[in-house]
Amino acid sequence: MLLCKTPLLLLLLCIGIASCKKSGTVSPNNKGMNLVLTSLDQQKVTADNAFTLNLFKNLDSANIGGANLFVSPLSVSFALGMTSNGAAGQTLTAFQNTLNFAGLTQAQANDYYNNLITNLPQLDPNTTLDIANSIWYRQGFNVLPQFLQTDSTYFHAKIESLDFTNPASVNTINSWVNDNTGGKIPTIISQIPGNAVMYLVNAIYFKSTWKESFDVNATKALSFYLADNNTVQASFMTGKIDFNYYNDNTVSVYELPYSNNKFSMVIILPAQGTSVNQLATGLNQAQWQTWMAGLKPVNNTITLPKFKFSYNDTLNNALTDLGLGIAFSDNANFSLINNGVPLKISQVVHKAFVETDESGTTAAAATSVGIVALVATASPPVINHPFIFAIREMSSGLILFAGTVNNPLLTGS
Repeated sequence: MLLCKTPLLLLLLCIGIASCKKSGTVSPNNKGMNLVLTSLDQQKVTADNAFTLNLFKNLDSANIGGANLFVSPLSVSFALGMTSNGAAGQTLTAFQNTLNFAGLTQAQANDYYNNLITNLPQLDPNTTLDIANSIWYRQGFNVLPQFLQTDSTYFHAKIESLDFTNPASVNTINSWVNDNTGGKIPTIISQIPGNAVMYLVNAIYFKSTWKESFDVNATKALSFYLADNNTVQASFMTGKIDFNYYNDNTVSVYELPYSNNKFSMVIILPAQGTSVNQLATGLNQAQWQTWMAGLKPVNNTITLPKFKFSYNDTLNNALTDLGLGIAFSDNANFSLINNGVPLKISQVVHKAFVETDESGTTAAAATSVGIVALVATASPPVINHPFIFAIREMSSGLILFAGTVNNPLLTGS
């Protein structure tokens, strides 16, 4: 019996993308479809995984106090991919290097994202995978049509101008995120700053059942051992199932398939004496590939804790560490969004949710890239509280009348 007696150190919800020979059609036996990738697409998958591991490693290194961590780097990649279509010069180069598609043209990268958003949701009839993108920009702000057309075509982005001075615009954006994450991410922004001109938002929702469900009646309380050697009582589920397994002297790797083997959860448990942070520090694409290549099918009893939690973070520091610092600076070049007003990224906000139980997993994530103007953009003035006014002769400055409006509905004293 494989009983998890040390902390569950690393959880990656892996979207199993493989190069297939068959076309993407749903088969008569309801086993879903296969994802067809070009060699360039497969190159970008490898690059995306490298970005995933780099981002995860950076966030884990900053994660202190034993808090849980859960992110969707794919959501971040979609949001940054949309944003990159507005970048030029060194800023575009920084996007390409950070997202690891320096070897691809923008057109090739856009084709890759379009392939994913079009075909990933269709892979398994028993899995819900929704990927949605949107662009919200300030009414009156001039956005170059080609930028909007590109993100609409390749990212299927919903595009809408909003009155950013109206508090209802915050609710509009948050409602869209809530709707596209199955209610798991209810908000992504709290307010819209006066210099904000655009938000590029991605939302991902995933819900699938295990290929072999765990027996609810076998679930029981067991000790979960924390990094500080203390223990907590957690609800553990147990099942004798088919899964893939790899181990060496540093880790044990368990891959639990979801319905029809289209998606899986990979659990990486460090060996005794190794902490999560130590394991994450050495995590890279080569190490990941070694683990994945070494997986072998087994049938055994496995016991793991049920868990449910949310996570949120601002990714500015992490993305700066990964090479995207120029996009947050006054030297940013987003001239393909607007070639007259200097722009930069203000914040990249990421929120995620995950719940795993005996039946399967529900996960959701949203990423917002906020774009602000470096020079003050004229917002439509709203005189909506008591004010003083005067009437004067302009050449001399002579005041003819002066007054105060406390209630514009009052007509006399």
